[in-house]
Amino acid sequence: MEAIALEHKAAYEEETRNLFLQRSFIFLWLGIVFFPVFSLLDSFAAREHFLIFLGYRLSFAFTLVLFLHLLRRINGHRLTLALTLTAYLLGGLTITLMVLKTGGYASSYYVGLLLISVGGFALLPLTMKQAAFAGSFLYLTYAVPVMVFSEPSTENLKIFFCYSFFFFFFIIVSLVQCNEETRARIRKFNLNINLRSLNQDLFFYTHNLEDEVVKRVRKIEESELRYRELYENILDLIVLIDSESKILLANHHFYSTIGMKPQSIVGKSLLNIIYADSLPAVTDGMLPRLFRGEAVKDFQFIIIGQGGKLLDVECNARKILKEGRELGFQLVIRDISERKKMEKKLLESYRLIDKSRTTAILALAKLAEFRDRDTGNHLERIREYSKILATELARHPAYQYYITQEYIEDIYLSSILHDIGKVGIPDNILLKPEKLTPEEYEVMKCHSVYGGDALCESEKQTKGQSFLTIGKQIAYYHHEKWDGSGYPSGLAGKDIPLSARIVALADAYDALTSRRCYKSAISHEQAKNIILRDTGIHFDPDVAEAFLARENDFQQARLSILVS
Repeated sequence: MEAIALEHKAAYEEETRNLFLQRSFIFLWLGIVFFPVFSLLDSFAAREHFLIFLGYRLSFAFTLVLFLHLLRRINGHRLTLALTLTAYLLGGLTITLMVLKTGGYASSYYVGLLLISVGGFALLPLTMKQAAFAGSFLYLTYAVPVMVFSEPSTENLKIFFCYSFFFFFFIIVSLVQCNEETRARIRKFNLNINLRSLNQDLFFYTHNLEDEVVKRVRKIEESELRYRELYENILDLIVLIDSESKILLANHHFYSTIGMKPQSIVGKSLLNIIYADSLPAVTDGMLPRLFRGEAVKDFQFIIIGQGGKLLDVECNARKILKEGRELGFQLVIRDISERKKMEKKLLESYRLIDKSRTTAILALAKLAEFRDRDTGNHLERIREYSKILATELARHPAYQYYITQEYIEDIYLSSILHDIGKVGIPDNILLKPEKLTPEEYEVMKCHSVYGGDALCESEKQTKGQSFLTIGKQIAYYHHEKWDGSGYPSGLAGKDIPLSARIVALADAYDALTSRRCYKSAISHEQAKNIILRDTGIHFDPDVAEAFLARENDFQQARLSILVS
């Protein structure tokens, strides 16, 4: 792991404490909001315990309000970690009480512990040791009461073993994630320190240079000798060219940087030292403006330095006049290669953080899949199919201004959340191998509302639109049908959000071509014929047309995921 310099360690720890405090407020607010909201699940999954469970949830939410008030009073205090982890474990204990009421070893309410872990590990900037401590104690708050107060049986112990296996597997994945996020934060902190130091140096040189130029210009009184002395001693590369881009004069630093003697370069074209990839920008952008008399500021390109080394430079240029006569065009060129390297490293750090966020979202979506082991790589296929359809629809005149690259990235990320509401469906219905009864099917249909409501609450915690906006639409409406016969709202046609219409076809195709405990998989051609048959009934005709145009990509994506 990258180390932090001793002189910056206190600043890093202060930054981490501030981040932990900010994330703790979010974590506590999520608990205050979501714990009571999940009473909706209790009304379906444990109706006989609804009132006592509501009491548990409200008591825990009230406790979190007290913690929140205490955190505000000790703003920045080191007790923040202890209070937040205490709230985390109290949440686990509350779920454990519900587990004991609903069957102990075999209770499906243990999924609540995974949800608490997702919230804690995804939000709080924990080190791997802190995460291991929190995860272990959370498991003990669940396992010890269950083993003490529940009646064991062979079947129950098997289920308890499976639950424990999934829980520890999830903890291990979370530990790796926490370790990577800690490394990313350290890397980002070091890059920011280096970039700040570089900017201070550049600021110092820039302002000192400007002061030095002003002082010297006042002294030399347009003396040619002193003008040449300024050119020779300045830190930047300075070159004077004529209207044909030929070099007339340059300072010593220019010659040493490009590795050529004055007699070898004076009279030659400046374009000879411009890197080929930068030539169009210089010849079509900078030089025409300069020759028209415009001042050029902060123009970036690449030159070829000594030994063929490529240097990123920034150029300020203007026309030089003396007594109304044009002397040439002066270019002040600054080497910014180190700054470019730092910017590249910082960008890589941001990309790593974004990748960690994507991984956390996939782990959250996998919660529903963990309970239904028959779905295979369903989420991975859904997001690939959705991206293929969105990319093809972007070429359609009706959608070319609506479907942007950002929209395609958002639907790729959020489509995997379409069935997140299935965590609220009882196991005896979700995992039933036979056809569901009408009553069971009505319960199963509730998963779209559960998922949409949960994502809606999460969206309220963000400012402006995010991928959760599309995720919420998909979760609510991916079972709506074009003719209005779907659920939960019976929307029809283009009243159904486009994102939901896309995922509806992707989900249906995957369901048709995948094996389930209650059916066999069918071929691509059979699935295509069913989609064509139901176009205009179940599926949006435009989305179906996009599917036909990219059906080979569907098959290729499925094969790639299968062999990966």
